[in-house]
Amino acid sequence: MAEAAEEPQEKKKKPIVKILLMVVGALVLVGAGAGGGLLYAKLTKPPEESPLAIVVEKKADNAGGKDDQKPKDGKDGKDAKPAEPAGKPVPSKEKFVTSYFEFPGNFTTNLKGSRRFVQISIGLATQYDKKVIENVQKHEVAIRAEVLAILGEQSEGDVVGIENRKRIQNLLKDAINKVLTDRTEFGGIEDVYITGLVMQ
Repeated sequence: MAEAAEEPQEKKKKPIVKILLMVVGALVLVGAGAGGGLLYAKLTKPPEESPLAIVVEKKADNAGGKDDQKPKDGKDGKDAKPAEPAGKPVPSKEKFVTSYFEFPGNFTTNLKGSRRFVQISIGLATQYDKKVIENVQKHEVAIRAEVLAILGEQSEGDVVGIENRKRIQNLLKDAINKVLTDRTEFGGIEDVYITGLVMQ
């Protein structure tokens, strides 16, 4: 009876031991495969260089190159040109949206000391908020009067040529900003453009 009771316990232990051995063996195989894969990847991957290591290496090469190379003119190297320095990165500027406004209609007036008249179209530009353009529209009558007064002071020779146009644009910008500053305490117009000009 005692022998019959011992046999089932031994049979029960054997399947558990077999299962444990199979699980451990599978884990060992998976671990070995993963380790081998990582080792292969590390061996076949080219080494990564940090930017700092590249800079240090280049400086070392330049320093060594100066001592090893002799100048072609046979002198002691005082006249030899230094190596070109690496370029600086382009600075990034804060960017603002530019708003444009073109006056409806033209500005027409007689030229000073002449029977001829000039007719121009004007556009404005600002990088300030929309309040500046709203102020221009609100005070358009005063601005038109000032623009016509400035144009009426120009002679025929004053409106011909690129340099004269640039000068007139600057005069108009100052005049428009003055009108806005007088009425709203802030100008804000950064550029004035003559978008059309006819002299007859």
